[in-house]
Amino acid sequence: MTSFLIDSNVLISSYDETEKQHPESYLLVGKAVAGELQAFLAHQNILEYLAVVTDPGRVENPLSTREAIKNIEFYTLYLGVIFPKSTTINTLKKLINLRSVTRGKIFDLYLAATALDNGINCICTWNVSDFEGLSEIKPLSPIQILEKLSEEKY
Repeated sequence: MTSFLIDSNVLISSYDETEKQHPESYLLVGKAVAGELQAFLAHQNILEYLAVVTDPGRVENPLSTREAIKNIEFYTLYLGVIFPKSTTINTLKKLINLRSVTRGKIFDLYLAATALDNGINCICTWNVSDFEGLSEIKPLSPIQILEKLSEEKY
């Protein structure tokens, strides 16, 4: 299986047991941490994770900042972390030409641009539609990735 970027919503639901997608997210992140999948986080995902899991208005069981940082330290021991490059703004402009977005959706395109500039063209997300229409990006849900992994073992 090719490498992929784990979107913030997957990372958050892997922690938050109240999320309906928790079991699949937890399993996928666990397999990535165990080295069964080659997965990455972007610096943007780390910031979004910290913002969401420490906010009592966004999760039922918020973490303290210290607990959230410990989780990030754990993830980054086992998952690669990618960062924007000097070319990422130009890549973002190209993606905007493919799919015009406004407001908060610009962050999805920036994440895609960061992934592409780091040689990653697959994003694992629960919001597959956020990345549709971008020919260079293949969005897959955790369920789709887990199914592909299962098929490769047989």
